[in-house]
Order: sequence, then C-alpha cells, then structure tokens
Amino acid sequence: MNVWIDIYHMPQLNYYIHFIDMLNKRGYTIYVTVLDRGRLVKIAHDELDKYEHVKLYAIGKHRMKRWSVILEANLFRVITLFFWALFKHIDISFSNGFQHGFIAIFKRFPAYSFHDDPQAGDHHLMDIFCTQDHALLFQLPQGYKLHSKDKLMPVMKEWAMLSPKYFKPNPEALSPYGVQPKQYIFLREVSVGTFNYSEQKSGAILGVKDLIPAGMKVLFSLEEKHRRNEYPADWIMLQEPIADIHSLIYYSAGLVSSGDSMAREAALLGVPSYYLGIRYSMPANAAASKVASLQNRKTMDFGDWIKSLPTDVNECEKRQKELRDHIDHEFIDINQYMLNLIEQK
Repeated sequence: MNVWIDIYHMPQLNYYIHFIDMLNKRGYTIYVTVLDRGRLVKIAHDELDKYEHVKLYAIGKHRMKRWSVILEANLFRVITLFFWALFKHIDISFSNGFQHGFIAIFKRFPAYSFHDDPQAGDHHLMDIFCTQDHALLFQLPQGYKLHSKDKLMPVMKEWAMLSPKYFKPNPEALSPYGVQPKQYIFLREVSVGTFNYSEQKSGAILGVKDLIPAGMKVLFSLEEKHRRNEYPADWIMLQEPIADIHSLIYYSAGLVSSGDSMAREAALLGVPSYYLGIRYSMPANAAASKVASLQNRKTMDFGDWIKSLPTDVNECEKRQKELRDHIDHEFIDINQYMLNLIEQK
C-alpha cells in the first residue's frame, strides 16, 4: 500500500504524526510532501527521518507574503506536484488541503481531506476535487451548513496528536528553561503575512505585555524573530525546532496566542487559553470554547482572564485531568478513523 500525505504547515504535521507512525508499523510506503514554510521542512525531517517507510519531499514555497501564497504555494506548487506524482503509484492520499485532490483526479486514486475551517479560501476546492471532505469541528455552530461532500466529525484536528492515548507530557522538557510546572505562562506571537490573518494587526501580544503579572516567568514563541527587541528582555525566547513544545504548553499555568491553532491546542491540553486574534467566528475556535477552556476578547476581558488563572499547582493539575478526561469521552479517535479508510479500501 502506497499512501501520500500532503502537509502545508506545522499544525498539519502534528495532525498526521501518529497516523504516520501507525502506517510505518504496518510496512506501508508513506510519501510525505511538505510546503517549504518557515522551519517546517527542518522539523519534518527531525520528526520523520526515523521512519523506515517514509519518503519525504519538500515541494513549493511560502514566504509569508500574499503573492507567495498565490503563486509559489498554490499555482506553481500544484504544477510541481503533478509532475512529482506522474510516475509514482499512489493508492490513497490524505491532506488538510485541496491540492492532492486535484492530482487524484488525474491519477484516479481516492483523496481524503480533513479541515477545521469552512471559511478558508480553498475550502470549496476540497469539496470539488476530493473524494470526501471531513469537517473536524465536533459540532457545527448555529447557522452553518456543510457541503454534501463534507462530513462532520465529532472531534477536533488537534486531538489526533493530543489525545491521552497518544500524548504523554514529559516534565523533563522544562529543565532547559529553568521553570516549574504551573509557575509560568506561555505566549505565542504569529506572523500576520497570510490570508488567514490578512485583516489582523501585528503585535497582539505587545498590546497586553504590561498586563502580565510582575515576576511571572514567560516562555515566548515569536514567529518573526527579527522583532525580538520589541518585547521584554526577561521573556525566555524559544528557538525552533522546540523539543517537546506540547509538554511546555501542558505544564504552563496558561497560554496566550495571537494565532488560533496553538490557542486551541492549549485548550485541548486542559490549559487555560486566551486567543488574541480576530477570527472569532471560526467554527473550530467555537468548538474549542465549547468543549474546553478557550477565551477571547469577546468572551472575557484579558485583564480579568490573567487574574483568574489558578495559582495552586495541585488544583491546576486536578482541573486539567478532569477536563482532558471529559474531552476524551466526547471525541472519537481520528487516527483510527483514517486507518480504517485505508484498510477498507
């Protein structure tokens, strides 16, 4: 069995990592194509080179500019993927985008897409080109209606990696930073040079830096590294690839992010999470707010949120376990679902 997985950015690599492990253990050949975006190619090699049956290819470029998204990450990439796949035998493909579906039409293999953003500009192309599209939204917000080829799944994308079945936090990940469990806060500032953040102003974390309690240790993830000197010098800067970033999030007292992906991840890890971006109506964010602890500017004032973070370590851990157990009861195992698509082929 030859399986193709096409990946555009880091959260998608996280989504497929345990699925790839399952496929590798079964001896399937796994073609993985990744978009050259930020540190994704390096991180993909770090994560996947250990697998005997994975063949990894970097195809396309994303320079965090809108023109690059249109030309390099889409138009030129689709053409390159077509020639890349021309002489390969592919039995089935998976992605969180539409480009593999376009190739699948010509090569005549089933293509399955998984998404959590019906508002994305390329979403309708998944419904056009792919065999089946899957909405990883747990529940649809009121007023939303999916395409006939779009199947609602009772799970969120992040759960593929963060389910207790697959993710085991490691407290040793804290040692290099000199922090203790539940005694620091995790901050994430994303670039706004993509379509998803095209209307969002940059520097959302800058706007709240003075509200972070004095003496609170901060682990800081900054996508635009050249802007480091705009933020407090005592914030501990993280350098990608970050070893076991999800353990760093798991043991934090709270997470604040100007991007929604990491905010949702933190919420599903049972960590109080605050999203500083503007994508309030995105269904995945609404789902994370419903099933976990995700707040934003419309649901709670940031100053009130930061003051509400629990300070007792034992109480934090108890709440976290209870919330994680609740989510696990509500969600399905999406990795097993994808494996079943292959084994039923």
